[in-house]
Amino acid sequence: MYLLYCIFHGSEVQRQATLPGVGGQPVFPVAINGISAAVSEIRDAHLPPDVPRVMAYKKVIESFHSDRTVIPMRYGCVLRDRPQVIQLLKRNARRYESLLKDLDGCVEMGIRLMIDDCGLSIKGLKNREINAEIRNSKLKTSGRAYLAARKEHYAQEECITEAKNEIAEQFRAALTGLFVKCKVETPPMPNRQSSMLSLYFLVPGKSIDPFRQVFRNMRRRMVTTKLLLSGPWPPYNFVLPDNERRRPGLQDEEAKERQP
Repeated sequence: MYLLYCIFHGSEVQRQATLPGVGGQPVFPVAINGISAAVSEIRDAHLPPDVPRVMAYKKVIESFHSDRTVIPMRYGCVLRDRPQVIQLLKRNARRYESLLKDLDGCVEMGIRLMIDDCGLSIKGLKNREINAEIRNSKLKTSGRAYLAARKEHYAQEECITEAKNEIAEQFRAALTGLFVKCKVETPPMPNRQSSMLSLYFLVPGKSIDPFRQVFRNMRRRMVTTKLLLSGPWPPYNFVLPDNERRRPGLQDEEAKERQP
């Protein structure tokens, strides 16, 4: 069985020829019609994602990505044998060609934001929630109390959502010309204090340094927001259409088959 790491143009591997993959197995290409899959042999299709395996898998993808455009796959994408790898490449050839063209020369940069203030601080929102609960307890369980509580709840959520949208737009505007695509993730808020926002940018390699400089300028200006910059990484968040949420990587139906 083969573990699949990434898809790329060409068939030569050069310095990656001796690169150890998961379990210390050598990584090698399987190629057809100018498109290759980087794979390594495995004995068991069941590969729990422990830290050593995931780190080895990540290191292989990053090594390939350091000198070529790749489509990174998600960890655990296993194929039965070499013919099935070839079948995967043939079946998805047009899709892979298009995606490699879109990703050519680009990396992924990430910005994570923790919003502390949206006109009202998160702490202030929490205090408002507590005060509302006190008021509502005095009003017992009347319909009026319930409606007031729900109004308070939605007002707080709307405040945070508006702040996130505004900040995301500020970053997109400031970084105009330095990225090809942008994706925004807003994790669900389990409580009023959750205010995380993740922005992912597909950035041409030549724009990495200017991108970082703009980020530093924005961080100095946005004193009420905690910011974290990550990357450059392989473009994990840009290998699937916007309406698909699976990440990281790309998985074909053929690659789901784990057993001979």
